[in-house]
Amino acid sequence: MPRLRALIVINHGSSSAVLKNHSIFTNLPNLRSLWLEKVTIPPISKASILKNLRKISLVLCKVKNILGQSVELPQLFPCLSELTIDHCDDLFELPSTICGMYSLKSLSITNCHSLYQLPADLGKLKSLQTLRLYACPTLKMLSPGICELVRLKYLDIAQCVNLACLPESLGKLESLEKIDMSECSQIRDLPRSASSLQSLRRVVCDEEVSWLWRDMEKAMPDLHIQVTEKCFDMDWINE
Repeated sequence: MPRLRALIVINHGSSSAVLKNHSIFTNLPNLRSLWLEKVTIPPISKASILKNLRKISLVLCKVKNILGQSVELPQLFPCLSELTIDHCDDLFELPSTICGMYSLKSLSITNCHSLYQLPADLGKLKSLQTLRLYACPTLKMLSPGICELVRLKYLDIAQCVNLACLPESLGKLESLEKIDMSECSQIRDLPRSASSLQSLRRVVCDEEVSWLWRDMEKAMPDLHIQVTEKCFDMDWINE
C-alpha cells in the first residue's frame, strides 16, 4: 500500500503487544500519521526511517526503546511536526536528542506519571508552538531552556502537582498566548519577568493562585484569568 497516509494500531488485549517487522515502514513513503496504542516498540534501525511522517501518537505504549538517550530521533523522524505521548509509564526522562527535531510544532506529554526530567536544551525547538506537560506529577521543575521557545503559543502544565515554580526568564516567551496551570498548588510566586508576556491573553488557574496574576492585570490589560471551578460529583451516592 504505497499510498497509505495513516496507520492506526490499537491493541485491545490485557497486556502490551510487541511490534515486529517495522522495516516495512520503508515501503510506506507517503505515511503521514502513525497511532500506536498499548504496544511495546522495539528498537528501530536507521534503515526504517520514516522520512515523511508528520504526526505520531504513542498511547499506553512501552517507549524506552524508541525514546532512549541513544536513539537519534531527528534521523528517524526528520519531518515530524507533532508528537503525542500519553499514559506511557516507562518514560522517566525526555531524551536530549528530541531537541534536534527542529520541525516539531506540537509536543504533548500527558499522564506520564514517571516523567521527572526535561532536557536542558529544549529551547532549540524553535518551531514549537504547543507544549503540553499535563498530569505529570513527578515533574518538579521546568528546564530554563523552555524560555527560548520564541514561537510557543500554548503552555499546559495543569495537574503537575509537584511543580514548584515557573522559570525566571518566563517573560522571554514573546509569542505565548495561553497558560494552563490549574491544580499546580505548589506554585506560590510568579517570576518578575511574567509582566513582559505581552502576547498573553488567557491564564487558567485555581482560585488559590489567581491573585498572583491579578496583580499583573494593570500591566497586561488584555489578560483574562479563568479560575477553574472545583466540581464535586455526588452521583455515586445513588449507585
